[in-house]
Amino acid sequence: MECRKLASGLARRGIGVTVLTQHCAGLPDYEEIDGIPVYRKMKGWHLYEYTYMFSVLRFLLGKSSDYQIIHCFGLYLFIPPVVLAKYLLGKKVIGRVEGAGAFGDFHRIKQLTCGRLILACARRLDRVITIARHIDAELAAEGFAEQKAVSIPNSVDHERYRPKAKQDQSERRRICYVGRLAEEKGLLCLVQAMKLVSEAISGVTLDIVGDGPMRNELIHRAARLGLQDVIHFTGNSTALPYYHASDLFVLPSFSEGLSLALLEAMACGLPVVATNVEGNREVLHPAGPVSALPAADYLIGECGILVNPGDVTGLAGAIQRLLTDSDLACRLNSRARSHVEEVYALNKIINDYQVLYRSLQ
Repeated sequence: MECRKLASGLARRGIGVTVLTQHCAGLPDYEEIDGIPVYRKMKGWHLYEYTYMFSVLRFLLGKSSDYQIIHCFGLYLFIPPVVLAKYLLGKKVIGRVEGAGAFGDFHRIKQLTCGRLILACARRLDRVITIARHIDAELAAEGFAEQKAVSIPNSVDHERYRPKAKQDQSERRRICYVGRLAEEKGLLCLVQAMKLVSEAISGVTLDIVGDGPMRNELIHRAARLGLQDVIHFTGNSTALPYYHASDLFVLPSFSEGLSLALLEAMACGLPVVATNVEGNREVLHPAGPVSALPAADYLIGECGILVNPGDVTGLAGAIQRLLTDSDLACRLNSRARSHVEEVYALNKIINDYQVLYRSLQ
């Protein structure tokens, strides 16, 4: 999603963009999206990791006259052929680290057979983009030169994602989560917290928007807790209508780089409850670091409420607080919208990328 926003924004400014992405069964190997050429050519077969790299290098050599800068989203198998293209073709190469910790880029590549090769090549990139402050520290720990690091966060189109008056004025209270249904997102804790919330506040509902490997487990857990009429699993639906229909956004993750859904919800004027992990904390309480909170407690930050990851009671308490304290909810969502406009607005982030590209020419 971030790649598509950036590509479209650059194209609107007259900058040529070509996208190379992974082969996907059922989708064409080539199509134009928003007027941008998209090639789905990255794939491996026998000796998967090495043939995957070969498919990337073959594309870069064949299209060498079409580009001057190679911009990689994430650190993965495409990094060695990209760095080889740097030396063979004289191209400038940029990598963007998408996440840190147990679910981040460095952890993922270290599980690969050629992980050490990828890491060694990544250190030879011309620039490495970090989307949040905590990723800077991991970059330094992995031996990257400080002068190569550039901080550019994720973005949100705050003209598209903006507050909208709610049509439903009933007593029902709607909560939403948007994202993958995966272990690191802490959704089992959210389902358990909703049991406590629904017992304390009548008419509350939760929309879980997205899909992923934990979908069936979450559905079964909700059913065992008698929450079939409280929690709705929408699948991969367009998120914007759910933001507009909701009174509150919840992000119960155990780890985050910098959540796009969090930025979108804030831009839509939703008060937010999120876990006290690095990526969330940087957005919701940017004034400074926060240590672990007391069990079953929460912290009212500058732009939202923070709770400990995995703390069901604390999460339920924070949700109840925002659903029953309208003054606090209004104050937080106003700050959240202003903060997103100032720091994460799409046009600002595209400007930052243009400055970076020009610095490499």
